Amino acid sequence: MSNVTTVPHMKLSWHDINSRPSANSTTSSFMGMTDKTGDILQKRPYILKNVYGVAEPGEVLAIMGASGAGKTSLLNILTQQNLQGVALSGKIKVNGVEVDANLLRRVSAYVQQTDLFIGSMTVYEHLNFVANLRMGRTSTKDQIEKRINFLIDELGLRKCAKNVIGWPHKEKGISGGERKRLAFASEVVTAPPLLFCDEPTSGLDSFLARQVIQVLKNLAAKHRMTIVVTIHQPSSQVFELFDKICFMAEGRVAYFGTIPKAIEYWSRLGKAIPKNFNPADHIINTLAIKKKIEIKCQKEVKQICDNFDACEAGKELYDAAVGMRRGAHPSFLTFDDLVESDPKLRNKTAHQYKATYCQQLRFLIHRGLLVTIREPMLLKVRLFQSIAIALILGLVYWQTPINQETVMNVNGLIFQSISNLNFMFQFVIVYLFCDELPIFLREHHSSLYRVDAYFIAKMIADIPQFVLYPVVFSTIVYWMVGLNATAWSFFIFLLCGTLVTNVAISIGYMASCIFSSVGVAVAIMPIFTIPLLAFSGFYINIANLPWYFAWLRYFSYFGYAFEAMSINEWVNHDTIDGCTIIPGTNTTVPHNCYPSGQDVLKIYSFDASHEYLNIFLLIVLIVAIRGIAFLALLRKARATN
Repeated sequence: MSNVTTVPHMKLSWHDINSRPSANSTTSSFMGMTDKTGDILQKRPYILKNVYGVAEPGEVLAIMGASGAGKTSLLNILTQQNLQGVALSGKIKVNGVEVDANLLRRVSAYVQQTDLFIGSMTVYEHLNFVANLRMGRTSTKDQIEKRINFLIDELGLRKCAKNVIGWPHKEKGISGGERKRLAFASEVVTAPPLLFCDEPTSGLDSFLARQVIQVLKNLAAKHRMTIVVTIHQPSSQVFELFDKICFMAEGRVAYFGTIPKAIEYWSRLGKAIPKNFNPADHIINTLAIKKKIEIKCQKEVKQICDNFDACEAGKELYDAAVGMRRGAHPSFLTFDDLVESDPKLRNKTAHQYKATYCQQLRFLIHRGLLVTIREPMLLKVRLFQSIAIALILGLVYWQTPINQETVMNVNGLIFQSISNLNFMFQFVIVYLFCDELPIFLREHHSSLYRVDAYFIAKMIADIPQFVLYPVVFSTIVYWMVGLNATAWSFFIFLLCGTLVTNVAISIGYMASCIFSSVGVAVAIMPIFTIPLLAFSGFYINIANLPWYFAWLRYFSYFGYAFEAMSINEWVNHDTIDGCTIIPGTNTTVPHNCYPSGQDVLKIYSFDASHEYLNIFLLIVLIVAIRGIAFLALLRKARATN
C-alpha cells in the first residue's frame, strides 16, 4: 500500500485446533496448549474440535455458521483474543512456519464487531491520531499525511472526512457503513498482510453490508492481503462476494472452499439448494440445531462434518494446512525470512509501540483537549452550573459583615463551598471516564499507546477545565460574600477550592478504574466520601472524635480544606465586633463570644500554623489517589489483555 513498507504476503493456516472450558480459568500458551494442570480436560465438552483451514493472500475468507457453531471461538483463537478460561491445542502457521501470539499480532490487524471511536473527533482527526501513533517512530510527517489521504480515498471516506464521527444513540454523525470503513482504515494504516474482522456487517442494511464487504474484497485483491471474517447470515449479494467460505457446525468444519463447489457439495449430500434461494441461508439452516429435534440435528451435522473430513476436498485442505514447507510456495516468504528482514520482531518488547513516548503523550493530550472543547456537557453545562450555584451562594451570603452573629454564617459558607466543589464534579467524572475506558482498552491492546502515557495525558488534558470551574465558582463566591479583601487571601481561597475539586475528581478516577461498571462506582463513592465529610471538623470538633474514628480525619480532604480556608479567613481578624474581654479575666461579654479570629479557630481545634501544611496534604492526596487509580487501570488493562 501507498507510503508504507511492503511486507511479505502471508498464507495463514491452522490445524488440529481444539478448545474446551478450562477448569482453572487460565489460558494456555499458543501451541501445544494445555491448562496448568497438564490435563486437556477430557471430560469437558469441546468448543472446537479438530478444526483446520487455510486463508490465502488476495482472498476474503468468510467463516459462517449458526449461533453457537464456533465461528467466533475460532476467530478468537486465530487472533489470540478473549481466551480467558479456555484450554487450547493445535497449530497456527504463517507461510508454513509456526508462530507465537506476539509475532502474529505484529503482522495482523483485528477489526472487532463493535466500532469504538471518540465521537467528538472528525474522521480525518481520528485517522491522523491513529496514523501518527502507528507510524510515528518510522515515518515522516509528510509520509503520514500522504498515507491518511490515501486511506481516505481508498476506502471512500473523502465526503465525510471533515464530519464529526458522532456517539451512537447520543449524537448524530457518520453512517454505519462509514463507521465500519473508518474502522478498516484505522487497522490497515500500516498495511498489515493479515486482517481479521468480526461480524463486519453487523447492524448494517443489505446495501451498506455489500459496500463493506466490497471494500474488503478490493483490499484483498489490490494489496494481496489475507482477510478472514466471521459473518452470521449474509444476503445473497454479500455471500457471492466471498472468495472462500468456511461453514462451522457444532465446533467442527462442515465445509471449506469456494461458493460454486459448496453448492455442488450440498447437492451431493442430497440437500440441494432450492432455486432462487439464498445459498447461505439454506446451508446454515441445514447445519442449525433446532429445538425439539436436537438429537436428530446433531446426528445430521456430525454426518456432514464427517463426510467433509473424509472427502477429497477435506483431505487436501488438511494436508495443505499441515504440510506447507519452505520452498513449496516460492512466491511467499516464510516467517523466518520476515524476521531476518526485521530481527526486532523476535524481541517481544522492542518497539511494541510504533510511536515514541513523547509522541504518544502529545497526541493523547491533543485528543483529550479536543474532546473537552467539543463536549457541551463538559464545557457549557458544567460552567453554567458553577456560575449558577456560586451566584445562589453569593446572594444568600451577600456582603456578610464580620461580627458575633455572622461567625457561623462565614464558616457555613466556607464549608458549603467545599462541599459543592466536591459533589459538582466527582460523579460526572465517573460517567465520562467510564464511557472512555472501553476505547482506551481496545487502543491499548492494539499497541497504540502505553497505559501510563494515556493516564498522564488524561490528567494533563483535564487540567484546564478542572481549574477553570473552581476558579470561576470561588471568584464569584469570594467577592459577592465579601471575604478578606487581600490578594493573598483571595489566592489561597482559589487554590484550596481548586485542590478540593481535583481531590474529588481523583476519587472519581480511582472509582472508575477499580470498579467494572458506572453503577457500582457511583454507589460505592458515597460510602467513601460521606464519612470523610462528617469528620471534616465542621459537624463535630476534631478534638472530640472517638478514638476508633479519630484516624479517619487524616484522610478527610474536606477537613484539610476547611481548616486551611478557615485559617485564611480568620487569622487576620484581630478583633471581632460585639465581644469584650473583662480586664484581668478570661471572661467575655456577652458570654461565649469570639474576641478574635484566633478564638474562632480554637472552637474547631484548628492550628493557625497548619495553613500551608493542609494545602500540602491536599496535594499529597491528589498524587496518592491518582497513583492508586493508575495502578487499578494498569491492572484492568492487563486483566483484559
